[in-house]
Amino acid sequence: MVKDNKHSGSSEYSSTWVGRRTFLKASGVAVLGGVGSTFTSQTERDTSVSTGLTDIRGANYFPSTAWNAYQTWAFYDNSVVERELDMAKSLGLNALRVFASYEQWVEDGPSFFSRMEHFLSECAARGIRPIVVLFEAPPKGEPTEYNRTATDPTEAFGVHSPSRQIILQPRRWSGYTRSPLHFARWWAQKYATDSRLLATEIMNEPGDVQPRQDFVHDVLHEVRKHASSATLTMGCKDFQFNHVYDTNDELDVHQFHMNLPRDSKAADAYLQEARAHRQETGKPLWCTEWQRTLTGPPNRFLPNYTSLAATIENAHDNRSLDGDFFWGLMLKPAYLRDPRSKGRVNGVFHPDGTPFDVDDYAALSNGPRYYPTSWDTHSFPYPNPSVSDD
Repeated sequence: MVKDNKHSGSSEYSSTWVGRRTFLKASGVAVLGGVGSTFTSQTERDTSVSTGLTDIRGANYFPSTAWNAYQTWAFYDNSVVERELDMAKSLGLNALRVFASYEQWVEDGPSFFSRMEHFLSECAARGIRPIVVLFEAPPKGEPTEYNRTATDPTEAFGVHSPSRQIILQPRRWSGYTRSPLHFARWWAQKYATDSRLLATEIMNEPGDVQPRQDFVHDVLHEVRKHASSATLTMGCKDFQFNHVYDTNDELDVHQFHMNLPRDSKAADAYLQEARAHRQETGKPLWCTEWQRTLTGPPNRFLPNYTSLAATIENAHDNRSLDGDFFWGLMLKPAYLRDPRSKGRVNGVFHPDGTPFDVDDYAALSNGPRYYPTSWDTHSFPYPNPSVSDD
């Protein structure tokens, strides 16, 4: 498979690119993160994929002290993270999805990597492998200093990474030592093949608009060039977007999101599409964002993982899914501005480890776990949910 390179930010990348997986299979090189250049048989590779990239149960994680990716690392507190990883372990989770921060790396690269090292080590100690998302593209929110650091719940939301100004100017993707591609290269060389990592996700919900599509392709190529055996994926909102970014077979795992299906019947129908996609592509498929049904009682703006947990588990059983990540581990108002303005709340645990809802905790639990000392349901200290639609 040969492709002409048309992405302006990849001047160092070869103008003719042979499909990576095709090349690696022909060479007998393993393709999982942490395996490196070990030569294995096809049977051994298939076994590694089935055990390493399937049966994944996870959650999206922002520490209780953070409102966005920048704050996750700029305000990083070892004791908070360790306590909250214990909460993830109590649910029997074997994975988390966490967002890196290009902006925090630009500000203080050694600090970012030191905190990432602590995070990966503490995850490994609990049998948890994280997906780390390199870049983010929410509908609103530039990474200004105010937007990155705001802690007032009425002002603190997810932000772009990198900024739209950078995305719109391809010369800024790679032309200086703190460029996004430089960050991607550092990540690839330092962590992308680390055995403690489940996968590297290039960007969350990049869509398919130009020039972000070109930017994401360039980042994907950069990581792959410097970490040929890494496990790479893309935060695709729908199945179709995987085809946009996997044109050269560079993605090891496909993704989709299933936020707020109307009811379990609608979720089942969507998961049938997931099964068809998985069978068509032959690649592991993860649902990396799900919350609840839109119409489930008692209040459709509060957490209700019970409304979808059985549906998700059934999708694992019938091999429609290889992994799922609910949003999110810690109880918070919605990550994005619009759903938060309507009163949307997500999450399982209060900062002290008490579950917001006992039924949700039970529905999400998988395997051995410990129980919190208190089962009292707390009231949520934010404005009451509205009655308007999402």
